[in-house]
Amino acid sequence: MADPQFNRVRPTRASTYVIAQIREAIFSGRYKPGDRLPTEREQALQFGVSRVTVRDALRALEAAGLIQVKVGGQGGPYAARPDLALLTESLGTHLQMQGVTFQELAEARLAIETTAARLAAERASPDDLEELRAAIDRPREPEGGTAAQSVDFHEALVRASHNAALYAMFMATRALVQQAFDTLHARQPDMAEGARKAHTQLLKAITRRDSETAIRLMRDHLYDFARRAERAQREADGSEGTRRASRSSPPGPANARDFTTSGTTRAGRSRPPTSR
Repeated sequence: MADPQFNRVRPTRASTYVIAQIREAIFSGRYKPGDRLPTEREQALQFGVSRVTVRDALRALEAAGLIQVKVGGQGGPYAARPDLALLTESLGTHLQMQGVTFQELAEARLAIETTAARLAAERASPDDLEELRAAIDRPREPEGGTAAQSVDFHEALVRASHNAALYAMFMATRALVQQAFDTLHARQPDMAEGARKAHTQLLKAITRRDSETAIRLMRDHLYDFARRAERAQREADGSEGTRRASRSSPPGPANARDFTTSGTTRAGRSRPPTSR
C-alpha cells in the first residue's frame, strides 16, 4: 500500500503531534491491523522532526496498544491488532489504585450486567446457552471453586449479549469481580448456593427469551451481592472494634479499616442499592 503523507509539525511538543497524526491514521482505517507503518527514518523526514522524537512517539503508541514495534529483517512499526487483555490490565490497575469499593463495583455491574442479561435473552445462540449451562453444572473445586464458577457464569452471560462494548467493560473489571467473589464466598459459605439458584433462574429466563424476567433476576442477584458486601463490612468493623477494645486503646476517633475490592470497603460508602 502507498504510504500516506504526514504533515510537518512544529518543534514544540513535537511528539504529541506525531502521536495524534498516527492515531488518526489508524482510527480512520488508513492503516489496518497488521499494516506496516513507514520506518522511523521515513517518518522523521515526513514529519520534519528528529528520529528521537519519532522514537518517543512510537514508544507511547506501543504502550497504548496502538502499534507493535517488531525487530528483525521485517522489523519496524506495525498497526496493532485489538487486544482486550491490554484494556483489562490497564483499567483493572487504574481501578485498583483508585481503591474502588464493593459498592461502586456493584453499581457498575448493575449498569453492565442488567443490560447484558436483556440482550442475552434476545441474542443468545445455542452455543451460548450451552456455555452458561456448563458454568452452572461444572464440578466445584475444593479451594475457591465456587467463586471462580460464579465469575465464569457472569462472563459467559455478558459474552452471550453479543455486544463487544459491554464485554470489554466487563472484562476490564473481571479481576476486581473475582477478588470480591473470593472474599465474600470465603466469609459467607451460603453465597455459593444462592448464586447457583440465581444463575439457574437466569438461564431459564434467557432460554425462554424472557428479557424482562432476565433483567429483574439479574438486578435482584446484584442487590444480593451488595447486601452481602455491606454485611461483610459490618462484621469487619465489629472485629476491628473488638480488637481495639482488647488492646485498651484510649478513646478517640475510630479509623475504620477500608473494605475495598482487595478485601475491605471505604467507610461510609458501603450502602448497597435498594430495591424499589
